[in-house]
Amino acid sequence: MNRKVILCGLLCCVWSLTGFGADKAPKYHTTFIVDAVPTNTPHDASIYLVTDLDGWVTDKPERKFQISTDGTLVLHLYHSSDTLQYKITRGTWGSVEARKNGRARPNRLLISQAPESEVHMTVESWEDISSHSYTIYMYFLIIAAIQGLLLVIAINTIRNQNKTANSILSVLLVLITISVLGRASTFDPDVFNWEPKLLFVPELILFTYGPIFYLYIHKLLVIEVKWSRIWPQFIPFVVQFALYLPYLALERQTFIYKVLDKELFPYFAITGVLALLFNSAYWIICKRIISGYGAQEHLNEKQKKYLRFLDYVLGIKAIYLCLWLIVVVIYVSGRVLNTDLLYISENLIDVLWLLFSLIIFALAYYAVKHPEVLREKKKYQDQKINQDEISSIKHKLIKLLETDQIYLKPELTLESMAHMIPTASHTLSRVINEQFDLHFTELINTYRVDEFIRKVDASGESASFLEIAFSVGFNSKPTFNRAFKKIKGCTPRQYFKEVHSSGHRH
Repeated sequence: MNRKVILCGLLCCVWSLTGFGADKAPKYHTTFIVDAVPTNTPHDASIYLVTDLDGWVTDKPERKFQISTDGTLVLHLYHSSDTLQYKITRGTWGSVEARKNGRARPNRLLISQAPESEVHMTVESWEDISSHSYTIYMYFLIIAAIQGLLLVIAINTIRNQNKTANSILSVLLVLITISVLGRASTFDPDVFNWEPKLLFVPELILFTYGPIFYLYIHKLLVIEVKWSRIWPQFIPFVVQFALYLPYLALERQTFIYKVLDKELFPYFAITGVLALLFNSAYWIICKRIISGYGAQEHLNEKQKKYLRFLDYVLGIKAIYLCLWLIVVVIYVSGRVLNTDLLYISENLIDVLWLLFSLIIFALAYYAVKHPEVLREKKKYQDQKINQDEISSIKHKLIKLLETDQIYLKPELTLESMAHMIPTASHTLSRVINEQFDLHFTELINTYRVDEFIRKVDASGESASFLEIAFSVGFNSKPTFNRAFKKIKGCTPRQYFKEVHSSGHRH
């Protein structure tokens, strides 16, 4: 009997020491005081404290603020955890507090250091009734997306289009458009609450832009590339999608809670840094391809336009990547120094997306100004000529023009030049069209105009323009003037006046 009594006593001591069977008493009492709310807050609105301790329930009755005698809103919270995240709402996530500019604010953080404490705060705005100062920015992104869709339609309705290259460009434009629209949707609280998973849409472009643009360059410049080298380049995108897949399967409200708990933040931060390195590597690779292609001798005008177009796009991307690097540096600095640099980072990210959307406008501008970039060269019915013969004819043609200066003969014709090579006139015409992207007359007049400029520079004022024009192969003044203006974009006198005023000679 004594043993039983002693054993029961020991068990009771252990029970009491370990706290089993007793309610966990709150260690902290925090008084939350809202000193001010936005002036547009409805007068009959109920204001609630929403915390991670309550599972982010937005309208828990015991978390409703009470109006004190001095007009402030007061709530007493008893809690055991020394750390909690919280926000202020009017009872729903659609009416949660926001920053001054109407954008979503990060979770507030409380770290209790004393049993009794007061927390004073001000609600700057509400997401559902804020002034939405970012609306212009959002509209700009939407306009850019619409421009992208129109450009896709335009590209695919061009006659004699370069189908393979244009199809790849269309895919790239569609991805950019969807990503820009996804970015715009994140600024609208109603859209976010309707489908919060749209948050992933802008991520689509991070690991797809580089490989697709790489493929586009090869198809546009007709550079051989094996598909076995292309598909592995999309593995990073597949891995990224696999990491996000569990979150895509979540129920809507659960997903919102994950976002509020910043569970996705590490994914976005890490993929952002990796995507910067990934896209920078592709920029270097694409630049090398373009530079190597441009180093070839005797590129025709169309090929040169292709290179200018690609350099144009890469130039915008270079600025974009530099700004992206600055964002990463600022973010890392903030983490290392434990400093809140969120405002600066977010504004730079906004600029990043503006710049990214400008790629669409840049492509649209270039497509309008140089539609030939999107067209395919005319296909000839005569397919018997092989590449070796084309190269041989081109080599002989260049020798006739640059060494023999055959263009100085006023009576020169396509037939007579074909006889000198020798080849058929229609074959020579084809080589000129395909290799120089010019007609016979345009090619000859280009050489004549260049020779005219050299002779004028050499003679100064000692000879008239007309005499020199006749000496380089032109047989009439109107023909010379038309040819010069077409090639140089101005009259001879305007051209040399501009040369003299700029202080250099050609």
